[in-house]
Amino acid sequence: MKPSGLAIVALSALLTVCTAQAQSYPTKQVRIISGVIAGGPGDTANRGAAALLAQALGQPFTVENRLGAEGMIAGEACARSTPDGYTLCMFDGHEIALNPVIRTKMSYDPLRDMTPVMHLGFAAAAIIVHPSVPANSLQELFALAKAKPDSINWGSSGLASPSNLYIEWLKNAKGLRFHNVPYKSALQAMQAVLSGEIQVTSFVAGAVAPQVRAGKLKALAVPTTQRSPYLPDVPTFKEAGMEVEIVTWFGLMAPTGTPREIVQRLNTVLARELFGNAAMREKYLIKPGTLALPPAGASPEVFGEFLKVQREMYAGVVKVTGVRIE
Repeated sequence: MKPSGLAIVALSALLTVCTAQAQSYPTKQVRIISGVIAGGPGDTANRGAAALLAQALGQPFTVENRLGAEGMIAGEACARSTPDGYTLCMFDGHEIALNPVIRTKMSYDPLRDMTPVMHLGFAAAAIIVHPSVPANSLQELFALAKAKPDSINWGSSGLASPSNLYIEWLKNAKGLRFHNVPYKSALQAMQAVLSGEIQVTSFVAGAVAPQVRAGKLKALAVPTTQRSPYLPDVPTFKEAGMEVEIVTWFGLMAPTGTPREIVQRLNTVLARELFGNAAMREKYLIKPGTLALPPAGASPEVFGEFLKVQREMYAGVVKVTGVRIE
């Protein structure tokens, strides 16, 4: 037999083995290492995905929340895991796309050391203000900052938080100066706006919608390509004249080298059981505050292209803001 024939036979045998592995997968418990905080929209989406995968594939899918270092503890654990389909990883977009361009040192590269499985949706953070602020639009808020620089308190929650990046971008790109008030979490910053302690921050639109409807907060804009169903009367950033859109999103990943057939099987199951099931989509995504906008629910390839675009976007934001984390 000629070498080319041997190669074809070997390749055929390998494909047969891979297909058999995918069809029998999983044969034991699968763990999902998560870098997102427990109880939030991303965690709910992740645990919903885990429950639906377990139900469809007949094995437990357990979630392990490993918080710290803005997702890098979970990220490193994911990157170093055996790529056999029995370790999956769930992160938000900042942990995957922002960390590599804002940090001077990382022990892994998400695009190199992880493979995309499925985008799980967006939790867009609206820019919100206390009702006492005499601004009903972003442009009116910017006019106040221009008239009295550093007089408006904007709460942030870390150097890599969307609010901090907005503050620094507006300062460097537009010459608008807000007084940056740091908090330990975005939730604390939102509560500070609610109490009137500060005037501005950004927080998940679905979570603040009840306070906005009750008149306890004002929402000025949402960073999505279309208006949020949670705040349908609030303009998008583009409509409001804001040129940079930092949107929190969630994605399921696997260590690089995970068999392609297994990645595709996981994607297919979630596309059917989560995104193709209206009741499950409502339960695990929409009601907790996650929007199933494209590329959520799409193929691993589409998710992969989205990751590249997001990294390029963040690289541009970091260049303008000058924010770097040692």
